[in-house]
Amino acid sequence: RRLVKMEGDCCDECGPTEVNTVIISHLVKVRKDKLTVMYNGKANHAQDVGSVQANRPFSKTSLVGYFEMTVLNAGTRGCMSIGLASSDFNNTRHPGWEPGSYGYHGDDGKKYCHPSRGEPYASKFGSDDVVGCGFNFVSREIFFTKNGKSLGVAFTNPDDSYFPTVGLHSEGEQVRLNFGDDPQRPFLFPLDLLLREERDKITSTVSNIPMSVMDMNRLVANFLRHEGYLDSLVSFQECAMLPGGGEEQWSSSESEEKRSAIRQLIIQGNMDKAEEAIRERFPSLLESKRRAKAFINGQKFIEMLLAERQEDAIMFAR
Repeated sequence: RRLVKMEGDCCDECGPTEVNTVIISHLVKVRKDKLTVMYNGKANHAQDVGSVQANRPFSKTSLVGYFEMTVLNAGTRGCMSIGLASSDFNNTRHPGWEPGSYGYHGDDGKKYCHPSRGEPYASKFGSDDVVGCGFNFVSREIFFTKNGKSLGVAFTNPDDSYFPTVGLHSEGEQVRLNFGDDPQRPFLFPLDLLLREERDKITSTVSNIPMSVMDMNRLVANFLRHEGYLDSLVSFQECAMLPGGGEEQWSSSESEEKRSAIRQLIIQGNMDKAEEAIRERFPSLLESKRRAKAFINGQKFIEMLLAERQEDAIMFAR
């Protein structure tokens, strides 16, 4: 039976997909694709920067967050920047000019992290260049790329500033962003290779942790208990010959039995009884956990469609 997959908390689980057009500088224009950004000011003053941010930060469930920017037109001075910033970033400033922001600037090739005046980092970038910015959540390092090649680590142990941010500051500048969600537009930088390297490092680290067979069996048993697989737990305990054997050692608590019963109702598609059981046994759960309530409602909708109750599903959705 197909269960609905919840997106969950966007800040934690869903990465960026487009430019945030709700909070945006008046000095830029964003095309309908919500990826192409053009400078719309005169750039007469230092505060005439027009910056945009992605609609969401990098997903913290990823090993590496990454995005790219293609420079369609470097404008009159090529004063563009790419980097990361917090959600309250001032959109009339370049990333790297404000606290909690980090940037690589095209007009001088320097890296910026407030309150520095910039440090030498790499070459300048301009028209037709593809520059990228990434954050390695494992090593906690910010890095930049240019035309598919890594420029090396720029910053380490940054603040929680994970929103992709781009700044423009001269007439005619135009860039197009790529967040990696369109298979027709793959990244120029080989992100897959970096991810593979990071996974290999994690696997190697975990493999080198000494762990006895008994410790591993206890981990599996705890997982089965937590997920409510109570029958499987008893069978596994007997096969693994964990000390203290028998059902007395691994007897299910009342809470575990309740969760297991609710889980079975959901698997069977009986969402009304599942909700009733949740409200009876965990009275405040659905009111305090909106994601849980959204899951129940979403699964109810799917069950109605599976039962060919389209009209009921439409009314329920409304």
